Amino acid sequence: MNRGFLFGDGFFETIRVVNGNLPLLQTHIDRINDALEIYQIVPSFLVDEDFIRSIALSYQQDGIVRINFFRDGKGQYTPETDELAFDHSFRESDAPFFLPTSLDLEADLKKAPLALGILGIYPEPKPIVPWMTVKSLSSIYYVLAAKYKQEKQVDHLLLQNTEGHICEELISNILIQKGEDFFIPSLKSGGVNGATQRFLLRNYGFTITEKAITMNDIKNADAVYSCKGSTGVSRVR
Repeated sequence: MNRGFLFGDGFFETIRVVNGNLPLLQTHIDRINDALEIYQIVPSFLVDEDFIRSIALSYQQDGIVRINFFRDGKGQYTPETDELAFDHSFRESDAPFFLPTSLDLEADLKKAPLALGILGIYPEPKPIVPWMTVKSLSSIYYVLAAKYKQEKQVDHLLLQNTEGHICEELISNILIQKGEDFFIPSLKSGGVNGATQRFLLRNYGFTITEKAITMNDIKNADAVYSCKGSTGVSRVR
């Protein structure tokens, strides 16, 4: 058994394959490298486009590839080495995938798939710590939040940080629209900095503002969008 299984000493990345392409490849690589730095894991090989492509395209079909990255070696809490090890798996998916492509974000988002439903909020705050801004293998907070979502029978569950601000949705980042303005939770609010969110900031940073988002902002928004690597952008309210 590896350290990822024994201690949650690592992180994972889920990568969508669409028509043989990896539409968010560069933002996935950016997040992997951020996570390696946060977890103080040192790879002895390049984690680059060729590495990710060789894994993701080896399954030869569209779907979602999950790569687990974990610290190699044995030891107890104190590791024997900081070298990187990994494994991967695949599941099929034909879910719609959408990303805006034109310079007009507002116009493009009108084409986003609809995933409308009831929004709830998880009462247990998420800690603002660096290792929870990537997809940690220590995911019990999200597991318990998912159970709460199931019990309350809501479609989308918003997560708040210890300061009472909305930092993300259970399985995605959020983008809210008010008039012609777009907002995301501050990157310092503790949410996972997702691949689709990174894509939006890279391509539309000139029109998206980071801010501390409250439940009132959600209620008063003209639209709320889900942003996640497996489906891109969809409208949830």
